[in-house]
Amino acid sequence: MAKQSILFISTQLPYPPKSGGTIKSWNYISHLTKQFDVGLACFLKEDDNSHLAEFKTKLQLKDCLTESLNMPRNIFSLVGSYLFSNSLNLYRNRSASFRSKVNELSVNYDMILIDHYEMFQYVPANYSGKVIVHTHNAEFALWQRMAELSANPLIKLALNMESRRVKNYESKIFRKADLVYATPSDIESFKEAGINSEKFAKTYHLGNEELLYLPAIEYEQTEKSLVFMGTLSWEPNIDGLLWFIEEVYPSIIEKHPDLKLYVLGKQSDDRLSKLSRDYSGIHLCGFIEDIDQYLRKSRVFIAPLRFGSGMKVKVLEGMYRGLPMVTTEVGAEGLEVKNEQHMIITDDATEYAKSCIRLIEDKDLWMRLSESSRKLASDKYTWEPLFKEMDEALGKL
Repeated sequence: MAKQSILFISTQLPYPPKSGGTIKSWNYISHLTKQFDVGLACFLKEDDNSHLAEFKTKLQLKDCLTESLNMPRNIFSLVGSYLFSNSLNLYRNRSASFRSKVNELSVNYDMILIDHYEMFQYVPANYSGKVIVHTHNAEFALWQRMAELSANPLIKLALNMESRRVKNYESKIFRKADLVYATPSDIESFKEAGINSEKFAKTYHLGNEELLYLPAIEYEQTEKSLVFMGTLSWEPNIDGLLWFIEEVYPSIIEKHPDLKLYVLGKQSDDRLSKLSRDYSGIHLCGFIEDIDQYLRKSRVFIAPLRFGSGMKVKVLEGMYRGLPMVTTEVGAEGLEVKNEQHMIITDDATEYAKSCIRLIEDKDLWMRLSESSRKLASDKYTWEPLFKEMDEALGKL
């Protein structure tokens, strides 16, 4: 009996799996190729083209349709989105030629899997197969939370308008889809917004679980340092780090002036680079192939996120490694973690600084959080049982 086929449509090449979105997309498309004939249709953004040849050697695909696209997120794109599209992100992923190619390709597939909500625009109107949406965030909530943090009334208005546009579009495509994958916390966000959740199935956005199997970090082997990791062109990461450096970091180095902060991630934003120059202890390390060289020597993992949605891969990877963590309510969102049992969770700048200092100084607390967070990640957040659940939902179609 011939395998069923799935056309996987994504915003960018799901390789190499180095950021939260590409880690999930890469692991999921790799898993699907074990059961289905899989084709990929995606845009090539930033340095994707340099990885395309290697990607093609990693998976056996029925088709691999790609098209270069790089449209910035700026005022001109925003205006264009109001003229030609349903939201800014839809407009930034808009291509007539790509649409035409996908229309031709889709007739050869039993199912279409939309990876990221903004790619639903490429489901042909006359497509008769099943359509699955794999969400990475409750996107409307991300814009809404950005608006709540903005002090500028015009920016707040624009962000709230974008949140409403995105929510309307998400609601529309979920009605049309046959199955929608979302994290439990995002499903709750959609429900609270009045979006029908009857087609939803649970997923998680996990990280590099190989970190689970590395030898445990010993307190005595660490140095007096903090570590953050994440793409530094992603606004939630930029905002969180700016808040941390401005509001939290000075209190920590007042007590520990020799403290280091390692920031791991590519494409550092100018605001972050400028602010970091005021502190000799802050090291913007750029993209690091082997992140464990920093994780195993750092004493505290920080994830000072103030907005975003869904599960945060960086937080899970800190848990995989057993590195004690201080994060926020947003950073811990979607995880079955308890404050002071698996990590320290606070949104208050003063308490955030005190919590980092506690973990720097208190070996017993450090060891307790290290062991409990790693055990929770091992028990609940690994790929094999996740994909088993997702397969069951897909099988019902």
